[in-house]
Amino acid sequence: MSHSAEEQNSQTVHKNSVSDIGPIMQLQSSPGFLVILTFACNALIACVRQLNIMDEECGAGNYGTTLAHTASVIKIAIKEGSISATRPSITFAQISRIIEKEMGGLEGGIYSLFFDTIAKSFCRFQDDEQLTASMWLTVLTSANKMISEVSGGLIDERSMLNPLIAAEHKLKNALNLELSSTDAFGEAVRAAEETSTMQTIHMSKSHSVGSTNCKTFKYPDPGAHAVGIWMRAAYEGFKLKFGCEFSV
Repeated sequence: MSHSAEEQNSQTVHKNSVSDIGPIMQLQSSPGFLVILTFACNALIACVRQLNIMDEECGAGNYGTTLAHTASVIKIAIKEGSISATRPSITFAQISRIIEKEMGGLEGGIYSLFFDTIAKSFCRFQDDEQLTASMWLTVLTSANKMISEVSGGLIDERSMLNPLIAAEHKLKNALNLELSSTDAFGEAVRAAEETSTMQTIHMSKSHSVGSTNCKTFKYPDPGAHAVGIWMRAAYEGFKLKFGCEFSV
């Protein structure tokens, strides 16, 4: 899904540095947080061929390879201790910078902006505030809004934004129903998966970047499907490390 127009458009994304502010991750939770991130990276690496095949329909057929490469760099940074887990604001700012450097293209710009916005959103909370599921909903909502506003018509009906918004809405509903953090996260993940694998396969690609005559699709959009992949992996890591109680 790499196009010259995408690479040019990705250059329009401008980000300021994130200060060392925002809620602090409890010491006992930091290793678990890094495990969750590693799970997400491993899932993208494992699904490289699947995503490439999906991308061959209307793209360059290298979307999986691009994501897997970036995930590998993030994974190495985690292993080497270059990714901090003391504050989510710092963690996601560091991830954003890696993506900006390694991924490229429109998708790279969007992913980098997504995580940078999450980082900046965490900075709006007080240092002494405890991380909560509602806080994660707030930063996800901010990131989705930013992507939607900045991308404009560059993102079509088949895109990574669809499952992200579906997850946002489901997470909000689940928290309003007072579900546990684990159950609410699970509901959000299922919503993202369902949106990425069902809705996008039936949508026409009428507003895509670059010219294409594709109107029907055998596979889901690889960008949307990838969101379901890393969200599911993060959720499995979340359950493994924190179970029913996520006290960070």
